[in-house]
Amino acid sequence: MPYPDHTNATLADLISLKGRTAVVTGGAAGIGRAICKRLAEAGADLVIGDLDEAKAVETAAEFSRFGGTHIGAKLNVSDHASITSLADLAVSKTGRLNIWVNSAGIYPSNSVLEIPDDEWDRVFDINVRGTFNGAREAALRMEDNKGVIVNIVSTAAFNSSNGANPAHYVASKHAVAGLTKSLAVELGPRGLRAVAVAPTLTETPGVATKRINPAANEALIKYGQLLPLGRLGQPDDIARAVLFAASDFAGFVTGSVIPADGGDLAR
Repeated sequence: MPYPDHTNATLADLISLKGRTAVVTGGAAGIGRAICKRLAEAGADLVIGDLDEAKAVETAAEFSRFGGTHIGAKLNVSDHASITSLADLAVSKTGRLNIWVNSAGIYPSNSVLEIPDDEWDRVFDINVRGTFNGAREAALRMEDNKGVIVNIVSTAAFNSSNGANPAHYVASKHAVAGLTKSLAVELGPRGLRAVAVAPTLTETPGVATKRINPAANEALIKYGQLLPLGRLGQPDDIARAVLFAASDFAGFVTGSVIPADGGDLAR
């Protein structure tokens, strides 16, 4: 079944997510939270999954000001059953599942010679297997021509920033970029899209924690200054790219990785 042609849609209709349900993993803080805000503002019903259940519930309640149904729930993306439960919750509470954003991930900072096997496995369990399981469970519940999967990768999916990013994180994000392409090819005949968004270093709570160390803070300042746009990303910079990817504005975009990187990859 060919994917719908949106040529005659208005700009308002293209950006609107009314009548659609979006699940965001890791949606209670940082980039995930910013994504939830923009999707809710565009009219989507939200199911926010996060390890911090209380914060997920609080975030859902906060975005109720945009109208619609917003639910916060506990999610452990390294547990397949937890992902399945979240997908089922979305369908049971809203009657549909149209957008799934794989935002949950971890970023340990050990150097390549210091990465223990269990840490390597944990990074891949969360960043790769969790993303795959989320995409699969979402696709199983999406109607033809009514679904999009958005994976958050990183500029690390294209380079290692001269060793600034840890090896297991870099490898995991390369894997998710490749997974996105495979999802697009295999799910395309059903009219389902898969798109990745690649942030550069972004001002998340994790980065704020690193800034406590003066040397790390100085390095972060320099990194931002070296970007063509002169600063690190803000969570909303990434959220706007995700909104584009999830909306009908990107209706003919699939299998692509969209950089939201202040020109990082152009250097």
